[in-house]
Amino acid sequence: MSELPLTMPKMSMTMEEGTMVAWLKQEGDSVRSGEPICEVATDKVDMEVESPFDGVLARIIAQPDDVYAVGDTIAFITTEADDLLGGLFDEPVVEAPAAVAADAALPVAAPAPIATGWIPAVPAARSAAETAGIDLATVTPTGPDNTVRVADVEAATAAPAAPVAAPVAPAAPVAPAVVPTAAAPVAPAAVPTPAAPTAAPAVAAAPAAAAAPAPAVDPVEARRLRTRKQVAKVMSASALVPQFTAYVDLDLSALAAVRKTTLGGASWTALFVRAQAIALAENAALNGTWTDGGVAANEHIGIALAIDSPSGLIAPVLTNSHEGTLAELVAEIATVVDETRNGTLPPARLGGGTSVFSNLGGFGVESFNALLTPPQSTALSSGAVKPRMRVFADGTFGVRLSCTIGLTVDHRVADGADAARMLATITNLVATPERLL
Repeated sequence: MSELPLTMPKMSMTMEEGTMVAWLKQEGDSVRSGEPICEVATDKVDMEVESPFDGVLARIIAQPDDVYAVGDTIAFITTEADDLLGGLFDEPVVEAPAAVAADAALPVAAPAPIATGWIPAVPAARSAAETAGIDLATVTPTGPDNTVRVADVEAATAAPAAPVAAPVAPAAPVAPAVVPTAAAPVAPAAVPTPAAPTAAPAVAAAPAAAAAPAPAVDPVEARRLRTRKQVAKVMSASALVPQFTAYVDLDLSALAAVRKTTLGGASWTALFVRAQAIALAENAALNGTWTDGGVAANEHIGIALAIDSPSGLIAPVLTNSHEGTLAELVAEIATVVDETRNGTLPPARLGGGTSVFSNLGGFGVESFNALLTPPQSTALSSGAVKPRMRVFADGTFGVRLSCTIGLTVDHRVADGADAARMLATITNLVATPERLL
């Protein structure tokens, strides 16, 4: 039998770290290969992590809300399986000094931080301590095996330093008021702050009447917070991309005439995604990615479909939607929407996007510009489908079912004329419905 590490897996192409959400197994429980063992939050969704082999969950390292980089050890499993990773992702092993083993039978006080040598700490806690300028040896650990957690570092950060010249007498401790100051260290953005630390021994206890109960953490709100942080990260990167948006009004009369018959009742979203994919295939200049060496062509078309989920905006990717049939695309969209809103979206669905489709027409929005999601170079927005007065080329006018779409383009990849050509392709597609089948 050997004790092998369970590491934070890379569950999507963009995933660099994961947040522990909950353990589905406890220490001492038997686990089987492929059995869900815990739940972690990836870039935008919560996913189950499966055990890589049969055995027993020996030690849990990662605690809820702890942030771990891909490849970091989150637990250990006792198993008879071989370690195929060969210790590639192992963390430094803390060897107990011989003197400690000899004195193991002696009565000891409660666990205290180790003053010298290696201090066991989760990676996120170690990073937080470095940022705040805190020596891990001064932090009281509350994790398994005296491991320092993020909450421990935050407790030490919030605790006031005792004056050297005049130490405070132990009598009548007073809880310090929590007042932000310019000198207060700022926690790194990548480390989520728990609602209330489970232990803060460095801070004196307030009188019982003034003590406030620790607030309960709403799982839905926690997921929304993680999603907002990811959206903020992506949109901050988007702001650095020189981008423009071109608009066109589509006459949907031809589509409307056959949508519920020849087109099988396909939704407007399915029809626009189909048109977008075909247009990208016919305008290859817009299906590239900007790199240091210039524009790199993508070998596939991946449309990230923006979906409003209970935890916020999530965009699963539809690959090569210009191929196959319209009916197959309709079924695929129904599946990913259901998976996204139920929290069962496979991680593979979050990678491989080359463009975005966002539809706010159902909310009554007439038009808007969808921002780029780097490294994707285009994004198509769709407003409300509704009857509008139109003036035709011969000077006549009348009411037609219309929709305003906007094409946002990375100006490093393509120019306005390229955008105009793609919009002209989409205009032609909706005027000839048989091309969308």
